Amino acid sequence: MAIHLKDRLRDIRDFLRSHRHERQATAATGRNFSDMETLLARAASMLDDTLTLAETTSRTVLPGAQQHELVLWPLGDYFTDSGAGEGAFRRHMYRTAKILAATLEPAEPPVIRETGFTAAHEALRQRQGHMVLALKNATGHETKRALIAGMLAHLVQDICRSALNDPAASPSTRDAKAVILVFAPGLLASALIGSDESLPASDLLDIATMAISARRDRMARSLAADQPITDLTAVFESLLTHLP
Repeated sequence: MAIHLKDRLRDIRDFLRSHRHERQATAATGRNFSDMETLLARAASMLDDTLTLAETTSRTVLPGAQQHELVLWPLGDYFTDSGAGEGAFRRHMYRTAKILAATLEPAEPPVIRETGFTAAHEALRQRQGHMVLALKNATGHETKRALIAGMLAHLVQDICRSALNDPAASPSTRDAKAVILVFAPGLLASALIGSDESLPASDLLDIATMAISARRDRMARSLAADQPITDLTAVFESLLTHLP
């Protein structure tokens, strides 16, 4: 419930900010506003300011809210505890997605919702629980790599399709390549943590972003393929083999 509410409040804030920009553009033309339009604009501005203040306050008051260093867990750790793991997965992947969305210029970023990460996490646990269990008990590097690649494929498919099919998404935000560039690197970076714990999460995210960027065309085709999981698993297994 709280996650859905946060997503809805973000939608409201984005709409209000868009309204502010439109009103400023209209004012620049010299058009006079009616009393009702002026009243509604003031109410919208006040609500936007209130939502922004609430978000700023939460970062100040809540424990860990001022943490600026990027935090990621090894991918498997997000699925060892359904409660804490889901919460960490949702927060960490949401933050990496927002970071990457800010670098997309001139492309328009996709819709980013915490509920999308929660749904993908739950789907993997329920439908592919055998992979999670197998990864927990795996010992060989090749076995672990194959399992992690499969988990990444399922997560990327579910998260990217959720963003592409979001009712609030405009045609300009339904670009599969842009969606992949926003959501896939954070997942890949978390998978790399187990293989090289000497690098900070921010460096692993940079490495993952460059790797995904070089393969975004193929991954976009894979999302639309008849067997997307097979194709995406092959991509991730190749990346995990060659990246640090």
